[in-house]
Amino acid sequence: MRWLLVCWLLAMIVSGCAAYTARPLRAPARQALRAPTQAALARAARTLKVPGLAPLKLDFRKPLTGQELGVIAVIANPALKALRARERVATAQVFAAGLLPNPVIQFSALKPYGVVGHTVALTEGFLWDVSRLVTRSTAVREARLHARSIDYAVAWREWVAANRTRLDARRLYWLRAESHLARHAQRLWRRKVAVLVRDARRHLIGGRRAAAFESAWDRLRLRVAALRRARRRARFRLDAELGLAPTARPLLAPPRPLPLPHASARTLFQRATSDRLDLVALVAAYHSADAGLLRAVLDQYPGLSIGPAGARNTSGISQVGFQLSLSLPLFGAGRGPVAIARARRATLFRDYVARLAYARAQIYRLHASARDLTRELHGLEGRRQALGRLTRAADASYKARALGFLSYLRLARELLRVRLQIAGLRRLRADTLVALQTATGTPWGGAA
Repeated sequence: MRWLLVCWLLAMIVSGCAAYTARPLRAPARQALRAPTQAALARAARTLKVPGLAPLKLDFRKPLTGQELGVIAVIANPALKALRARERVATAQVFAAGLLPNPVIQFSALKPYGVVGHTVALTEGFLWDVSRLVTRSTAVREARLHARSIDYAVAWREWVAANRTRLDARRLYWLRAESHLARHAQRLWRRKVAVLVRDARRHLIGGRRAAAFESAWDRLRLRVAALRRARRRARFRLDAELGLAPTARPLLAPPRPLPLPHASARTLFQRATSDRLDLVALVAAYHSADAGLLRAVLDQYPGLSIGPAGARNTSGISQVGFQLSLSLPLFGAGRGPVAIARARRATLFRDYVARLAYARAQIYRLHASARDLTRELHGLEGRRQALGRLTRAADASYKARALGFLSYLRLARELLRVRLQIAGLRRLRADTLVALQTATGTPWGGAA
């Protein structure tokens, strides 16, 4: 019967232990490096659960909008997958904080020597740390708040990654438009500059004027080459953020124009204090540190362990009773964790204030830049329309030989300069508005 009891006790002890399974690294890593299939991306997009990002239906047969590309980046980006692994660690910490302390079984056997007629002295005991019951709820609350802060921090990184993908998609679109405009102008100027060089060789125009227009032609060619390089870099950066294979080339839909926010910068900042996920994560982290300080304060008080005890002395007399273990805080060993926890809470407070100050400065700067760019675009649009009318009239006059070639070319060059400037400002305005939407934590709504 005694052996059955021992075997049952050993089985109970072993059943509470976790098993170990080895996992290789290189082969699973190569497997995980493969880009998800379109069907897997579509399934994940329909069940997406990220604050600020709504689930949607992906259709790879048509060009993808900025929202759809942002969702793909959240799903497939390897860096975000690595961040989401931290959420599982925080969940495991919540599980560990809720576990009760293991009981301790004590046993000793002392054999007498030098005397006869005595038996082996036995002692056994069962101790359980009941002081952990006092701090268990605080430890669980600390772990849950920490897990919540990790969840919000990861969600903020996902939000930033999705908006960065939208931004790069818009940037690539406007770079393509600007490059198309520059190439079209290059084709037109190639013929006109050839005529200009021919007239200069015949001494029909001055060499200084011909050299000035040749220099403008060289600058246009350099602009076309620079735009080609910028477009290639934007394409590679977008592919890296999407987490797709380097050979994947999803079609991009034309972006919808982003409206200028009507609210003031002060209002946008007030909304951001409750909508920005990084600020919400810092609030949860601060409350977790506050709970950690309370747990450290409670842990410095005497720890109590109690349980039954039994013994048999060398004379064969058995005793039964209980035992108590009490740790005395005589040397202030518990003050160290209290000081660390208090410093951690103060650090998170300062981090939150610093993040608020940075968010406020960022929102005010982006809000002012968006309004300035909008006004500048309106002014340039008016100038472009006026130059367009003048250029059309000049083109008719030039064909009727009522306008000189150099005057016509100068007007066409000015129109090209304004059109390229407008294209660049549109790209910069799109960058600013997407950055402002990211900084305020504003949901996407109907914006692509």
